[in-house]
Amino acid sequence: MSAADPPVVHLPPERYDDRGAFAQGGTAAVHLTMDRVLGRSVATKIAKSGDPVQLARFRREACITAQLEHPNIVPVHDLGGTWFTMKRVEGATLSALVRGEPYGVPLLGKMIDILIKVCDALAFAHDRKVIHRDLKPENVMVGRFGQVYLMDWGIAQVDGAADTPFAGTTAWVAPEQARGETCDPRTDVWGVGGLLYYALCGARPNQGATPDERVASARASRRPLLPAELAPKRNLPFELVRIAMKALEPDPARRYPDIAAMAVDLQAVRDGGWWFELRVFPVDAEIVREGDEADTAYILVQGVCEVRQNGGPIAELGPGEIFGEAALLVGGPRTASVVALTEVVTRVITRDALEAELGRDRWMGALVRGLARRFHELSTENLERKH
Repeated sequence: MSAADPPVVHLPPERYDDRGAFAQGGTAAVHLTMDRVLGRSVATKIAKSGDPVQLARFRREACITAQLEHPNIVPVHDLGGTWFTMKRVEGATLSALVRGEPYGVPLLGKMIDILIKVCDALAFAHDRKVIHRDLKPENVMVGRFGQVYLMDWGIAQVDGAADTPFAGTTAWVAPEQARGETCDPRTDVWGVGGLLYYALCGARPNQGATPDERVASARASRRPLLPAELAPKRNLPFELVRIAMKALEPDPARRYPDIAAMAVDLQAVRDGGWWFELRVFPVDAEIVREGDEADTAYILVQGVCEVRQNGGPIAELGPGEIFGEAALLVGGPRTASVVALTEVVTRVITRDALEAELGRDRWMGALVRGLARRFHELSTENLERKH
């Protein structure tokens, strides 16, 4: 047998029942295996090559992954000469998730939560001087119950050392990695930026028709196109675009200084109503009209508005106040008009965006709907008395 021939694989038959491959990679296949001792299904990764160098890298991957014990890194259970077993993750890759869901608020909401967990895993690894270097949608697994696992640590850099200076998938490598330079945590910041970029516009950060073109683009430190240029019909949240493009800066010094800083921004966006579009209205604009069916509510960010019923003013609204929310939640006509007294900036709350937020906490969603219904009824009763 030559060094390049497939190795002879012997899983201990008294423990493992091999039930066949369910995934294939360039250097290994992943098999579904029954662990007879513990009575559970596991995933077994089996090397495709008997080459000593390739086998050394294969075993290195198993050892690195096993030493990174974290809730968002798949655990390794057992290691043989040409195989290792790990937790079987039932779910889908991030790539399949993005391709399978219509673009919109629910998908981006999931993506933010997923990427925060990926950042947690990377922060843990970076603390142990491990740089992943292979962040791409196929290497993030999302379980059926929301579990997130960062997979495939085969080309990780440990303590500043890697098996090969340049390795990775050409569409997803950071500029310094493409040039064969030593990587640091900001290389993985670039990788997470690429994942967010993919969720926003469905494109890879390194563009090109061939691997050579994509590598050339990365080495030249070309800034990726703005997501809006690739997906002009999508209403892309400004803050998420800003985070993605900051992470994807060609110069590492201009990126987030570490993965924790990026996670802080993602958490702030997740908690701050990022999905509500900003809209500007000129002076005297009628933002909502009494009697119209409700399809949006508004948060006043800047400026002053006047609330009118039956053509007469009844109140003024300033920054931080909300209008239109009751009718939006429970349906029915607007009970008042709102007119801009100055130029105003609002966040526009659509029913889809609001339902996505309320759906994050069903108990709170039910409470908000109940309160909105009662306020709407009281408002309607007051209007009828005036008539």
